[in-house]
Amino acid sequence: MKIYLFTLKTLTAFGTPLVGDSLFGQFCWAVSHRLGEAKLTELLQGYTTGKPFAVISDAFPSGFLPLPVLPSQLWEKGEVAQDRKVLKKKALIAFDTHTQAVNSWQKSAKSDSEVMCKTKHPQPHNTLSRQTMTTGKDGMFAPYAMPQIWYQHDTALDLYIVVDEQRISVDEVTQCLSDMGQFGFGRDASIGLGKFKIESVQAVQFATENANAYLTLANTAPQGVDLDKNDSFYQLHTRFGRHGGLAALGQNPFKKPIILAKCAAIFRPTEWQTRLFLGNGLGNVSYAQPNAVHQGYAPIVPVYLNFNADHSDK
Repeated sequence: MKIYLFTLKTLTAFGTPLVGDSLFGQFCWAVSHRLGEAKLTELLQGYTTGKPFAVISDAFPSGFLPLPVLPSQLWEKGEVAQDRKVLKKKALIAFDTHTQAVNSWQKSAKSDSEVMCKTKHPQPHNTLSRQTMTTGKDGMFAPYAMPQIWYQHDTALDLYIVVDEQRISVDEVTQCLSDMGQFGFGRDASIGLGKFKIESVQAVQFATENANAYLTLANTAPQGVDLDKNDSFYQLHTRFGRHGGLAALGQNPFKKPIILAKCAAIFRPTEWQTRLFLGNGLGNVSYAQPNAVHQGYAPIVPVYLNFNADHSDK
């Protein structure tokens, strides 16, 4: 398996954030439409037993990686003390920074607004009664608003995908991802949202010298992985997943809620192994579609963190 960097250019607003597990779900539908349902079934064999054919990261501003959330005493203090509210907004580090000790990352971290122009705006909609073909009962006006994520035109985003090339080629992954970009990703793709194009594809290799921990690049389900629980730091997130494709139009479009560790978690293994991804493939996530799976894997960056550091104010 290898990890590839796909650089995307945004073309429209988005209704759904570009997060790895959501991207993987729509990617599976793209594989089914492009390569056939039989091919998708073949690729998903072994998915819940540690044998994924592809693992997709969240999308990050080009040239940046996510800043992990750590106990405050592990962070080195900068020359100028910063307000805690300002520090909480720091979420990104330059790609080259990942070779340095994690403890020093916060000093050079950037907020989203410092790196790219991204805003959220409410988009007004209205409810249409399919029986009366009017905007509500007795023609009642019933507006509501849905958020849209707007990027500056031609914003570049980096997507890391671990690919098992013995099962699916990089060209096939690129074509299926391109199909997603042309059709549109996520909510309201049918009215023009979620479109992107692939700017470049290249293999990447992260430095592993002195590494003793993993930084995750997507939501992950780490249960059952041989990790040091005392030296692992993460935030929990409850995912209320929805089916895609035709399954989204069924009587029950919702999956079972699942709890995942958020992107940018730090996990320390009890015994170091060189890995490309971490986590589990989750099955039994839907009543309506028993064979559905959810990506609980995440691409990882090997990093060095001094777990014994104490930079707290004394």
